[in-house]
Amino acid sequence: MKRLMTLFLCGALATNLFAQEDTTQVKVLKKNVVTVVEDGRGTKVKVGENKGVEVITDDWGDTTRIRIGRRTFDVVEDWHGTHVNVSKEPKRKNWAGSFNPHWAGVEVAMNLFSSTDYSMYNGNEFFDLIPGKSLTWNINFAEWAFKNEQNNFAFVTGLGLSFSDYRFDRRITIEKDPSSGIIVPVSLDELENFNKSKLTMTYLTAPLMLEGKTPLRMGGSHLYLAGGIIGGLHIGSHTKIKYDGNKDKARGNFNLSQFKFDLTGRIGFGDFCVFVNYGLTPLFKDGKGPELNPMMIGISFPNI
Repeated sequence: MKRLMTLFLCGALATNLFAQEDTTQVKVLKKNVVTVVEDGRGTKVKVGENKGVEVITDDWGDTTRIRIGRRTFDVVEDWHGTHVNVSKEPKRKNWAGSFNPHWAGVEVAMNLFSSTDYSMYNGNEFFDLIPGKSLTWNINFAEWAFKNEQNNFAFVTGLGLSFSDYRFDRRITIEKDPSSGIIVPVSLDELENFNKSKLTMTYLTAPLMLEGKTPLRMGGSHLYLAGGIIGGLHIGSHTKIKYDGNKDKARGNFNLSQFKFDLTGRIGFGDFCVFVNYGLTPLFKDGKGPELNPMMIGISFPNI
C-alpha cells in the first residue's frame, strides 16, 4: 500500500511539474486586458474578460485557433501552404443604425514589393518571391464606427491579426549573420527533394479609416469607399523549410520592423471588397536587411 501511495504521489508531482503554466498579464487601470498563458501544450492569448477573444496556438505552431464569439478561425499550415478555415454559429443581425462598417471579417492578399534596394548586398536580389504563393491572411475580429448623423460616413477602427507568408523563389532561407547581425541568405542547394522555403510573420493590426457610402446601389447594398492607415505590431515570425518529407522551422524576429504602418484604399459592395495596402514602413529594420517596401493587393469578405 505504501509503495502504491508513493507511486501515486510521484505521478501527481510529475504531472503538476509538466503542466506548470507561465502566465503574463497586461493590465490597464487595474483591469486585465491581455493574458498570455504558455504551457506544455502551446500558447493561449486572451484579450478582454470572460467574453473576450482567445488566440490558441499548438506547441508545433502549425495551427492557430481564434475564437471570437460564435466565430472560429483555424489558421493551418500544412504541405499545401497556409489556409484559413472559418466556422460560425447562426447569428441574427441587429443593427440599431443604417451605417455598417466593413473592417471585421476575413481577407486574403498577394504580397509584393513596391520598391527594393539591395545595394548593401552588391545587388544580390535574394529575396525574390513566388507571388501566387506569397499570401497574407487577415482575420479582423473587432470593429468600431463613429458615424455622422446622416449615417453616410464614419471613422472606423478595430483590431485584427495578420498572417503573412513570403515564399522564396530560390533555394534559400535567411538568418542573422552571427558577427554583424545583418540578415543574410543561406543556400539550400545541398538539400535533396527540396519542396519549399518561406518566411512567415504575424502582426496585431489596428486601422483608422474614413469610410463612406455612395448613392450607387447594387440590390440592397451601397457602393462604399474607405481609406486610411493600418498600424501593426510584430508578435511573431519564423522560417520554414520542407524537403524530403522533413520540416525545419526556426523562430526569431529576423530584424523585422517591430511596428509597421500601411496606407489602405478599399472599394466594395455589401460583403465583398477589393483593397490595396501600401507599406510606409520597410520590411526590415534600417541597415539590418535589404530595403524592401511591402504592398498587398487582395480581396476582403467583411461581416462574414
